Amino acid sequence: MAISGNKGEWSEIYTLFKLLGEGKVHAGDADMNKLDLYYPILNIIREESKKYEYKPDTDQHIVVIDEDGCEFARISMNKFLEESSKLLEEIKTANDRAFTLPATESFMTEIGCSKLKAPSKDKADIHIIIHDLRTNMTPLLGFSIKSQLGSASTLLNAGTTTNITYKIVGTKLSDADIEEINAIKGHLPRMEAILNKGCNLEYNDIEHPIFKNNLLFLDSCMPLFIADCLLIDSLPNSKSSINECVAEVAKHNPFKFNGKNVEAFYVHKMKVLLLDAALGMTPAKEWTGRYDANGGYLVVRKDGEIVCYHFYNRNDVEDYLYNNTRFERASRSRYGFGYVYKGSDGCAYVKLNLQIRFKK
Repeated sequence: MAISGNKGEWSEIYTLFKLLGEGKVHAGDADMNKLDLYYPILNIIREESKKYEYKPDTDQHIVVIDEDGCEFARISMNKFLEESSKLLEEIKTANDRAFTLPATESFMTEIGCSKLKAPSKDKADIHIIIHDLRTNMTPLLGFSIKSQLGSASTLLNAGTTTNITYKIVGTKLSDADIEEINAIKGHLPRMEAILNKGCNLEYNDIEHPIFKNNLLFLDSCMPLFIADCLLIDSLPNSKSSINECVAEVAKHNPFKFNGKNVEAFYVHKMKVLLLDAALGMTPAKEWTGRYDANGGYLVVRKDGEIVCYHFYNRNDVEDYLYNNTRFERASRSRYGFGYVYKGSDGCAYVKLNLQIRFKK
């Protein structure tokens, strides 16, 4: 049966071909520009039904080694570059959500690949032994791959686990008021109607106990902080970019930070959340701080170039995440948010849903 996948899934095979063809990967800055700093690739390890290693040799070939330590194939690095170029054009021009690429699949068979995505229990999409020229270390690292060739991927997935509850304060809403507000179809008009009744929203709680504990694990102020940031996305003149929402929260300085750089205080909190979400934390599983994608991120740009955000360069990884993510509203009916309701205490409440997606 032919292999079928979307642009993001084919991008993982493209990344494998491209890295093996070039034999190195360049670091990127916060705007995904290539830096002079690069990491030579010593080995890429891929496990499907069998384990294969892909090692560049001194003759500009990739030697494919099977799990028994035997040579499975020996293919020139130029061939990998040729195949990556052809695959890039196929991905760019594909119109269907999922598609097959027989020519690429044929080359995959030559190198021992039978699946687009190697099975993984963590957030790492590819495992690479790199040579860090600055530390002279050669660690085996797991990298998460994010591609701009397809739809923007999520950093923190929506679910009922990511609902945040707000108490509606100010004017006491009657049952008729609540019915009138909930009859409004659009999310932003509905939120505006709440404000027009003379009400405001105050953080009340994180609905899911595990997600709440995960946020507290990061920072005791994190639940309130992320609730304040998310609220910016639902107010008049809403903003969805993470950096813009944090800047708005910093203006109000809810934690009364009196240091010289107030915005940096809040930016740091958000970067902690983004980094942990990127490298392992999920809302429904207790977080212990142990990173899965311990190498960092590989980003496939729209032009096909690949830039690396190595965890050793933590500031670069954080800047990339901070400048390239946004809040996104998921399905209101699916996750049960955006509706005004009365709690057991007789007060009115509304839930908002947290989802963070890459801008592209």
